[in-house]
Amino acid sequence: MSQLMRTPSPRRRNDSGTPFTPPQDDRLSTPGTSPGLLDRIYERKRAALVDLNGAADAPPRRRLRRGDPQENTEEKVSVQRFTLVSRGAPPAKRKQPAQHEFLRVPPRDSVNLGDEIHVCHCSDCDKHGVRRRLSGRRTCRRDTESHPEYALLLNLTDRFEEECERENARDAVNEACCREKSAFFILGPGSTAVGYVAAEVAANRRVQGVQDSDDDKTPFVTQIYVEPEFRKQGYASQALSLLLRDHGEVRVDAPGDIVSHILKGQGFICAGSKEGTDGRPVVAFAREGINV
Repeated sequence: MSQLMRTPSPRRRNDSGTPFTPPQDDRLSTPGTSPGLLDRIYERKRAALVDLNGAADAPPRRRLRRGDPQENTEEKVSVQRFTLVSRGAPPAKRKQPAQHEFLRVPPRDSVNLGDEIHVCHCSDCDKHGVRRRLSGRRTCRRDTESHPEYALLLNLTDRFEEECERENARDAVNEACCREKSAFFILGPGSTAVGYVAAEVAANRRVQGVQDSDDDKTPFVTQIYVEPEFRKQGYASQALSLLLRDHGEVRVDAPGDIVSHILKGQGFICAGSKEGTDGRPVVAFAREGINV
């Protein structure tokens, strides 16, 4: 009969008769040495559970992941159209609702407007575009000037007017309410309004009754402003990139060096300049390879 094989004991003895000790893994921690693999894993887990008082250390850096809005700074910036429209303005046939119903306001406006404002849907059009024309069907009874988004945009334009010495810059708010101009909030993380862009697009020219408005689809940027505490973080650059991504040409009202540099970085080159109705230069930009 064959002899059964015996499984050796883990603590087998070597030839010298001393107990056998398994070799230590250098990756594991030992007393008096640097932390090993298991200690580092436990430390990561502890750091990820942030203390409610904010006393815990920041979690370790993670590998960047494509498509993660927390990793891609470009996806932190968005633009949202100023949707408030006066009762007497011509209705839009098609109008997209606001993407964010609540907007956080800049710190200096929180005293008067609170930490966030609610974007009213009273200006939304139905499929026939007549809801606002019949004031009895409007869901909100407040005056246009009584809405918090109106006050927020007005505050931003006032600061643009003061800083850039641009007279009557606040008129852009009423022009946007009458659909003669368009305004867009620049939104940072947490839907915080960090600035705005005012422009005239083809739809605005149709409202104004401008001749050949259907042929002229070149946007005309009249104002762009970012709050001082949010500058040098790419908000203006990303906002213009989003608004101009489907356009090969753009006109800008008296662009400064910063705006010109931003457009140049996005592939636009200066294509000419002329004097505007207010005496300021209107500069045309076109993407390289496009003849104006």
